[in-house]
Parts: sequence; structure tokens; C-alpha cells
Amino acid sequence: MTTIVITGASRGIGRELASQYAAAGATVIATCRTQDAADALKAELGSEAISTPILNVSDGASVSAFASGLGDTPIDVLINNAGVLGDQFSFGNMDYDAWTNAFAINTLGPMRVTEALAGNLVEGAKVATISSQMGSLLRDTQGSYAYRSTKAAVNKVVQLMAHDLKPRSITCITMHPGWVQTDMGGPSASITPEESASGIRKVIGGLTLEQTGSFIQWNGETHPW
Repeated sequence: MTTIVITGASRGIGRELASQYAAAGATVIATCRTQDAADALKAELGSEAISTPILNVSDGASVSAFASGLGDTPIDVLINNAGVLGDQFSFGNMDYDAWTNAFAINTLGPMRVTEALAGNLVEGAKVATISSQMGSLLRDTQGSYAYRSTKAAVNKVVQLMAHDLKPRSITCITMHPGWVQTDMGGPSASITPEESASGIRKVIGGLTLEQTGSFIQWNGETHPW
């Protein structure tokens, strides 16, 4: 039985991933930041294959407690999905505390969780961290300082992580999930959560160790750094 851990699963892409993996027969550990969100997700999906533990990826104590609760549960796939958009401040009007919080969630969070669960990852496991094309250094755009910088940073974090876990045949990648119709992406986005999650699952399912350290789009295409 394949075991999948998905962080930030209470809504959007994370919720859809949890639903699809459970429907495909996997055991799904779908984390939520609050008990209310966890209870709502469990009631909504209503699957015995899904558990909904509490996890705040920016809180070291919460991550440690989550990892301890898993015990020696083997993990085949870890999807670091939890993330925030961050306040839309602009040059000359920055909220540095909010920016620091975005780094704690979007950049440090995936590292905290992966380190904490490293002992649970089986040989040949796959770790996918949801990033964004907005973190690509080749995109000459403006605005969204917090989101863009934290996603660019997590891309590099995962590149480094890939080297450390490769000796155990663990594949680590970052993924651009597409512009998705979620609370974060907005109603005008180009694809649905169902399309994004289906593509992400297909990419993860086909990953090989030769791809570790890559930045891949939901449709399987390589994304430029």
C-alpha cells in the first residue's frame, strides 16, 4: 500500500490531491493547520484511507510532534504543498514581518518537514515541493515580492536537498502546479484543481532518480529556472 503525505491539504490543490490519491487506493496523510480545517476535510472527503493530522509547517514544535506521531510509518511520496501568497506590498511599502512569515512557510517549511520525515522516507521515495513559475529568475516581472522570492528560494533549497537524498535513491523536485482556480489563483486562472492535481500525480508517478533536482510543470514539461 502506497502512503502519501500531503501538507496544506485543507483546500485547493492539496485537497484535490488527497481526494485523488485516496480514490486511487493510496493511504493518504493529509495535514491541516487547524483542527477545524482537519475535521472539515475529513467530513468532506469521507474516506477511511485519509487521515487529517494537524501540522503547522512554520512551527518547529508542530513539525516535530507530527513526525513523532507518525512513528515508523513508511512514506512513499511526500508532497510539500502548504504555502501562502503573502501580502501584496510594494517597494517603499514593505511589511517585513509578513515577508519573514512567508519565508517560514514557503521556504523553510518544506525543509523542516522533509528533514523531520527523512527517516520515514523509503528507498526510492519521491519528494515533490509545490513551487511556482513566479519564482523563476528568468521571468522579468514585477510585484509579489514575498511570494516570488520565497518560491525562488525553495527552488534552490530543493536542488540542494536532492543531492543529500540521492544516495538513498530519493528523488526531490519542485513543481509549478499551473495557474489554478483556487483561493490563491483566483477564478480567472487557466486550469482547475482537478486538472492540476491529476497532472501532478502523473508527473510524480513517472519520476526517475535522473530527474532529481529538477523544476517540472504540472503537465510534465521542464520549467526554466
